Amino acid sequence: MERPQNESALIMEAHDKSPSTATNRRSRRLGVVTMIVAGWLASGTVSAADDEEGGATSLFDSKYTLALGGFFPRTRSSFSLGSSRGSGANISLEDDLGLEESSSSAWASFNWRFRPRHTLHIEWFQLNREGTNVAERSFSVGQTVVGVGASLYSDMKFELGRVTYGYSIVRDENLDLSLLVGTHIATVKAEIIASGNITVNGVPVFDESHPESTSTRTFPLPHIGGAANMKFTPKLSGNLTFLAFALDLGDYSGSLIEMNAALAYQITRHFGIGGGLKYFNLNLQANTSRGGRAEFDYTFFGPAIFGYVSL
Repeated sequence: MERPQNESALIMEAHDKSPSTATNRRSRRLGVVTMIVAGWLASGTVSAADDEEGGATSLFDSKYTLALGGFFPRTRSSFSLGSSRGSGANISLEDDLGLEESSSSAWASFNWRFRPRHTLHIEWFQLNREGTNVAERSFSVGQTVVGVGASLYSDMKFELGRVTYGYSIVRDENLDLSLLVGTHIATVKAEIIASGNITVNGVPVFDESHPESTSTRTFPLPHIGGAANMKFTPKLSGNLTFLAFALDLGDYSGSLIEMNAALAYQITRHFGIGGGLKYFNLNLQANTSRGGRAEFDYTFFGPAIFGYVSL
């Protein structure tokens, strides 16, 4: 029996077996910790030279800033894939598919104040999650129906980049208020491999397993917002950022909200550490080539820690 073609921007991929969830989870966390430690150790040479120079300057006054760290969110996500015959069920990736709610990711950002009132900010991170579960209810994914008792393996990859321009409408020695405009570039991919009680186009599948993999196209999501940067002491500074946008381009639509809060402490003239909280909500919808509708909703919230080098 031929496998049905997937819907619009959805890509079918087959895998013979699932990787070890525990091993991959340990590898990801080890990678995050290694990246943070490497960044802080690399800055040790800079810190020693800074001590000889004397005097630390706040992150608030830096022209160039490169930050490396880790992000440790709790995530809630769902998707639905409807065919031309009707809408599909809303599927929770955590409750229905067994994906981990808690995850970790390496995180990097670069900030450049190229004029006294003009800045360019670039940020990137990736969250990868996987899980196994036994279906406790029936649900459909396109033309495939997963029945109660089916075995499920799921793998999800979420990558987010952001480029933002900022203009300071208020800037003095201790306060900077900025208007922001830019774009997020998001790639979301969710793969499901089911075995057991499943049907495709109403016909039972007797193969050992059946892949139903979905992937959204990578496309930009513009945003606007504002930021407040504050210098509390010569070494301690803070940041609050809010970004939002809604987009409707015919076959595609989406909305996003991002909020960040952080504190940074300048240890030496060119090195500091910091931490904060990050919140993000993304909703993407797309019409499929066969007349159906795909929707993806993704929300995460959690702490971030980082070390940075500034000039």
